[in-house]
Amino acid sequence: MLGRRKTRGDGVEIRTPTKKLRFGIILLPQFTLSALSLFLDCLRLAADEKDQSRQIRCSWDITTLSGTSVQSSTGMFVEPTAVLGSILECDYVVVVGGLISPHKKAPAALLDLLRKINKRQIRLIGLCTGTFALAEADVLPENQCCVSWLHTEEFGVEFTEFSADSISLYRANGRHYTCAGGMGSAYLGLEIIAAEFGEELARKCASILMIPFERRTNEQPALIFSGVSNRVVKQALRVFESTMEDPISMADVARRIGTTRRQMERIFREELGKSPLRVRDQLRVRKAKQLLLETDLNFTEIAVACGLLGTKTLNRAFAREGEALPRTQRASRP
Repeated sequence: MLGRRKTRGDGVEIRTPTKKLRFGIILLPQFTLSALSLFLDCLRLAADEKDQSRQIRCSWDITTLSGTSVQSSTGMFVEPTAVLGSILECDYVVVVGGLISPHKKAPAALLDLLRKINKRQIRLIGLCTGTFALAEADVLPENQCCVSWLHTEEFGVEFTEFSADSISLYRANGRHYTCAGGMGSAYLGLEIIAAEFGEELARKCASILMIPFERRTNEQPALIFSGVSNRVVKQALRVFESTMEDPISMADVARRIGTTRRQMERIFREELGKSPLRVRDQLRVRKAKQLLLETDLNFTEIAVACGLLGTKTLNRAFAREGEALPRTQRASRP
């Protein structure tokens, strides 16, 4: 990707790229600042030699739907550097999302713009919940994408026809990229840099950011049972979460993650000292407690949402885990 050589005034030889990539970044209201900064810092480091931050190999502009500053979820405001229409001339368009409101649709103007970008064969990237906008615009091929484990349930409610990967840090499908956010944004940036400019430059950027380049293929870290590193356990936990309301058999869980039920049982006992069934029951109780404290659902509705048969089964599950019964916990909430 590097072209002719030239010499600076101090005699140091540099090489200029044969082409310059343009990135247009759309910041949605309440966007996640870390997703933007981690992705953008990879571009900044790749764009120039050392840490001089000149936009030589690639350039970028920040745009907003309103054309004015937009507030991140941290409260910090970011000013646009270009008008929204300019992104139609870019090589990559990046949509950065953040906080989402249940059942709130993306503006029609944004959806129309994303469809126009897609028709022009421009590469599209959804960072964090920016993936929601790409899904709503119906521009993702094969209805596949990567979503943070934190938003899997919300995404599944809104986009029932999609297959959401909540295990990978990011997903590439042709010229479409989706990312769970967080550190995954940096690793997606490194992946694109490696593809466009070579692995050596991507490794340099990772080194400056002090992140291990090889971990870009890692999975999203599991929230439940902190310290879990075993792949089988992490994938099974996510299957338990995604099938909570409509549970499947342990044999089917094992098949989904590419192992046998017996092997999965052995690994769970080695890693957690518990059977997969017991762990799933604990997840059910955890979710039920959350629903008791944060919603007005009745006990039957909560039991169904957690994959239990009714209030008696719900009570037994709480008693088995040494928890106060659901009625007591509901009565004690603020």
